Amino acid sequence: MRRILLVLLVPAMLTLAACGPAMLPTTSPKTESGDTFLLALPRLEIEFDKEGNPMVLGMKLADVGVLLNQDLSGIRLDPGLVAWMTNADIQHIEMRQTGDGVALMVNAKRMPHISWDDKSLAQAIDLVLALDPANESLYTTIRKLLPIVSRLGLDVVLRFPLQPTAKPLPLADPADVMAKANPSKDPASFIFKFDVRYDAQGVPSILGITGYDLAALGLPLPLALDPTMRENLQSKNIQFLELRTTPIGLYVYVNNNPLPSFTWDKQMLKNVAEIYTQMNPGSPIIPTVNQILPMLDTLDIGIMVYFPLAPDAKPIQAQTH
Repeated sequence: MRRILLVLLVPAMLTLAACGPAMLPTTSPKTESGDTFLLALPRLEIEFDKEGNPMVLGMKLADVGVLLNQDLSGIRLDPGLVAWMTNADIQHIEMRQTGDGVALMVNAKRMPHISWDDKSLAQAIDLVLALDPANESLYTTIRKLLPIVSRLGLDVVLRFPLQPTAKPLPLADPADVMAKANPSKDPASFIFKFDVRYDAQGVPSILGITGYDLAALGLPLPLALDPTMRENLQSKNIQFLELRTTPIGLYVYVNNNPLPSFTWDKQMLKNVAEIYTQMNPGSPIIPTVNQILPMLDTLDIGIMVYFPLAPDAKPIQAQTH
């Protein structure tokens, strides 16, 4: 009975604590199979006290656990972490599942974040399955849940104690949260493109220079793919992988199909530098962070990695992005 009460009470409290309009995801409710699914929840705010106890509607969730004879101490934050946030004037961190990714804001400033669509999520599961075939049943189940994940509108705000003289900062405007990354028009500051090719034994080479050649020169680089890894990649027909940077993020493609990407733009990168400085005022690398981070959107890097084909595999024509 206590477990049933816990299952019912905690979600009820979280729902009552939510406020504002439903956070609609950008994804269409229609799935590729033609079915419809959409779940949009209002913003949920969780407040932490100085001891790291999470509170909803002014009630500590740990106290709820005591009433139900359940240990909820695992959801408590370390007091040192909470003190760090307060001292750095980090008032709130917001994470919003938009349908095409998870947007992240710190003190309402947009941070680099993960973006996806249905196909890239599915491709990511296929890649993980190739690397860990022993858990195929688990990943197959997760794959079935992906259309739900991308059609879930969820916004969670974590609030930390304020400094005595701090002025409360407003949360980010939902319209700003949903805005797309703004690509830079600056010329590339660094260009680096090359191919890595693995032979049938899993030994890598660049321009015909093999891993063994590099090892002979004293460079401590990995020489070969693990045989099990090589077989797993071949069994799933993963022939090549491309890593590509652009003004709006870092992209990875497998067999020309995109994985979830890491999205940024110049303002997001500047925000990271500002928050790092705010949280680490005595760090000696602050000048380096302030100089390098805002330049990441001007990097032009393209790396293509070719894996050994299975004997009966039909080659796929690689497309550089």
